[in-house]
Amino acid sequence: MHYFAGLDIGTTHTKIVICDQALTVYFQSKRPYVKGAGATLDSLEILDNVNLLLQEVFSTFLKADDNLTVSFSSAMHSLVLVDGNAIPLTPLFTWADASAQPVMARLRQDSMAVQLFSETGTPLHPMSPFCKLAWIKESEPSLLASAAKCVGIKEFVWFRLTGQWQVDHSIAAATGLFSQRIVHWHPDALRIAGVEPHQLSTPVAVTHNITGSYTVDSKIHAVNWVIGGSDGGLAQIGSGAIDSDKAALTIGTSGAIRVMLPRLWTDENMELFTYMIDADHFVCGAAINNGGIITRWWQEEVMQAKGNSAEIMEAFAADAASVEPGCDGLTCVPWFAGERSPVWDATATGTFGGVKISHTHATFKRALVEGICFSFRQLLEKLEAAHGPIRQIMASGGFTESKWWVQLMADILQRPLVLPGEERDASAMGAIAIALKSAGIISNWDLLNFPATQVYSPAVHTKMTYDKNYQYFLHLCRSSSSLPPS
Repeated sequence: MHYFAGLDIGTTHTKIVICDQALTVYFQSKRPYVKGAGATLDSLEILDNVNLLLQEVFSTFLKADDNLTVSFSSAMHSLVLVDGNAIPLTPLFTWADASAQPVMARLRQDSMAVQLFSETGTPLHPMSPFCKLAWIKESEPSLLASAAKCVGIKEFVWFRLTGQWQVDHSIAAATGLFSQRIVHWHPDALRIAGVEPHQLSTPVAVTHNITGSYTVDSKIHAVNWVIGGSDGGLAQIGSGAIDSDKAALTIGTSGAIRVMLPRLWTDENMELFTYMIDADHFVCGAAINNGGIITRWWQEEVMQAKGNSAEIMEAFAADAASVEPGCDGLTCVPWFAGERSPVWDATATGTFGGVKISHTHATFKRALVEGICFSFRQLLEKLEAAHGPIRQIMASGGFTESKWWVQLMADILQRPLVLPGEERDASAMGAIAIALKSAGIISNWDLLNFPATQVYSPAVHTKMTYDKNYQYFLHLCRSSSSLPPS
């Protein structure tokens, strides 16, 4: 039997999903991180998790005559500097790292840095490796000069498994260093960031594969490694949001909403990102910092809740759901971790407006979640203004475990939200789709046969309430950022 694995490297855990070529799921497993959180992670712990998952697959699932293809998905915007032996010199900086904020004013005044957006599609923000490297160049130039490689986490894992320093076009496109027009590193971006071409990996197609091996308990197993792509681009494929009138919406620690484009397009207002998957597929969208990380922060820090994380979040949702829609006027701009789209301002702050003495802890919890949904409504409007009507939204990520939150999102966006018919990770499924295309089993992703789905239709009776609070949300947004929103 030939199995296909999607191995997704996220910011809270690493997970693996195994299917056959008909996309029937046979095996799933995941491992959380315990070293580091949020802005910085431990690259070696992530590598250990990858190895433990692969060992689990070979030891408990695969039979001796089975074949395995492993394709990778990874969170975007990560950066680690390593020495000549591929030993990390720094923590793994994630999208949430805001260390580069001190150089943002200078970069935004640099006409070349601003012009790069039209080719890189990556907004100027501390999340990007381009800005991170510019900061290291300024603050620790000797560290940058001594680094053999400046790479993302998937490149680090890929090298340890294959011996090759390579990066897929999808991950490279989100670095701010990569020209999507020439499909290679941009010389001016490298100059501003202070890195040499030899310090970066070689860009390759998302379907690039290497026939190799993997050793478990002294037994050598043949494996076909496929480099895969970014979690955002692969979630687009893995959730079936291929058509122009469908968007993919993901909320985990952070969140994003995206549409698929057939060609490169960059936003002249620099509010939306654009990242390539291949020459004929680009994802355009917007990302928020404040997804599940904010609800968890509220429970653990504000409410001082203790115990099992899943139980804590179930209690949060139960409290929030007990409040009437609209929260009696209480409205939240949830930029408590700074914000990406549409303001791209790491110094932006969150706020509650319309506070009354009658409001309870539960009211604030619901307002927080409604605020996250309003953020997506704002981004949905910007996507539609740029690319036309979106009639259906394919949902994925941890928030889909809450039926209440999914229905709330449908009500506020006034669009049907579609979930997979069975529990499956959209990014990992997208990685498997890349593997199927790499193997020549499919020629196009719209040929994929995804199983039956669950649809959450928007309620009509709450529309007027949410429309009113959304206008107040937009008013509050204008005072919550140090940068002028559009």
